[in-house]
Order: sequence, then structure tokens, then C-alpha cells
Amino acid sequence: MNLKSVIVKLVWITAFLVISYLIGEVTRQNMDWYADLNKSPFNPPRLAFPIVWSILYTMLAIVGAQLWMNRAQVNGKKHMIVYAAYMLVNWAWSFIFFGAHMVGIGFAWIILADIILAALIFLLYKSEQKLQLMMLLPTLLWGLFAAYLNGYIYLAG
Repeated sequence: MNLKSVIVKLVWITAFLVISYLIGEVTRQNMDWYADLNKSPFNPPRLAFPIVWSILYTMLAIVGAQLWMNRAQVNGKKHMIVYAAYMLVNWAWSFIFFGAHMVGIGFAWIILADIILAALIFLLYKSEQKLQLMMLLPTLLWGLFAAYLNGYIYLAG
């Protein structure tokens, strides 16, 4: 790994952690509303969410930086577009669910995010980009779990 690659990845990680913090502010401002919702018995403790998302956003940033650096390669632009679509949908979910309190739309939105991420993983699999694929799997698993949690709230509400 060369210095330029390290710098690009550090910039992406820093940007993603800043974005994560800012999105977390929307969540923190709505914790009273969230506390009153009927949640799954498998709902993790409150502290788990910022820890898990910080780890996932770091991995997402590394994948994003790698895709960005490879965007001129075969399928690179397509991978970058699907990745960007996933990130925008992912980031918007907090504003829909926590900010607007739209639990049902949030449930549909998080399923859309998971579908886009699964599509990206499939594209990376076909392109034999195994490292990026493996780094995205934890986010997909967490996204599916988050969809379950959101769906539980929606159906129980």
C-alpha cells in the first residue's frame, strides 16, 4: 500500500466518522421518542449502536476509498455508482426514521438499502473483488438486523 492510498483511506474514514457523528445527532435528539416505542426483545443496548456503526462506517469508508481509487478500471464506475446509491439511502434512513418518525417508510427504506448493498456485494463477487466484498458483509448483516428491529417496531406499533 502506497502513501497516496493510505492518505485517501484516512480522508474517507475521517469524512465517514464525521458524517456518522452528525447523523448520530439526529438520533440523539429523538431518543425520548424512540424510548417509548415497542421494541424487539432482541433490541441491543443503546450503547451498541454508535460502537457498531463507527466500526461499520470505518469499513465502508475503506471500501469506498478503494472503489474510488479503482473507478477507472473495468466496472469501476458502476461499482462506485451503486456504492454511492447505497450510502445515500443508508444515511437518509436516520432522517426518515428518527427525524421524521416515519417508522413504516423507514422499514421500506432500510429494506431498499439492504437490497442495494446486496447488489453491490454481488457485483463485487462477479468482479472478484473479495476483500471489498468481505468488508461489506458485516454491514449487510447489521442492515438486515436493523431491518428486523425497524420492522418489529412498525408491526408492533
